[in-house]
Amino acid sequence: MCKKKPVIIFTGSRLPREAARLAREKGADVEYLPLIETVVRNTDAPDFSRYGWLIFTSRNSAEAFCKLHPETDAKIAAVGDKTAEMLEQHGYTVDFIPSTFSADVFVQEFPDIAGKERCLFVRGALAKDTILSMPLAIDEWTVYDTVKKRNNAQALARMSDVTIIFASPSAVAAYREAGGNFQGVQTAAIGHITERAIIEAGGEVHFRPETYTYLEIIQTIAKGRCSL
Repeated sequence: MCKKKPVIIFTGSRLPREAARLAREKGADVEYLPLIETVVRNTDAPDFSRYGWLIFTSRNSAEAFCKLHPETDAKIAAVGDKTAEMLEQHGYTVDFIPSTFSADVFVQEFPDIAGKERCLFVRGALAKDTILSMPLAIDEWTVYDTVKKRNNAQALARMSDVTIIFASPSAVAAYREAGGNFQGVQTAAIGHITERAIIEAGGEVHFRPETYTYLEIIQTIAKGRCSL
């Protein structure tokens, strides 16, 4: 048996309440220390009539887009069910989701769907350029900036004997810049891009689900621990 109650730290820009509730039901203590926050840009919308598709790779980009309230008849592609859910809650129809919730898989599957239609990549300032690698006509619209929460990162860097869930390379960078060295902690990664960021930063990834969602990461942690 485990000697003490496990502690799971969520670090994303919002607390996934359903996943936090599941973690508590499985016997863990839950803490929330967001390492990043998003700030919607005051930006003019492009001419959406030029585009056949809008592309979203994160819930943050979808949420920022919805806050700007643009009207569009373009089809929508979204990486991940939470990204799609955010858009659908605001009345948009999502026409394509890749088989795996990853931009790497998206760029393999989407070109055949898009055909020759021009696309608009709705992104955050720190989003990777993976989407732009597709052999398509793609413009960009940056709708939010990512700000690191230094005090939370410093607090997390001092912790040990906890499981830290990282959902983005930006969160990993914030932890490392605050002095976090992955010693005495377990890490959980949502997605192979975040997994790679942890490894490149000198950490070890203990948990990574095949499906890139918070609920799945809690189930994966539960399977790997004796009392969660």
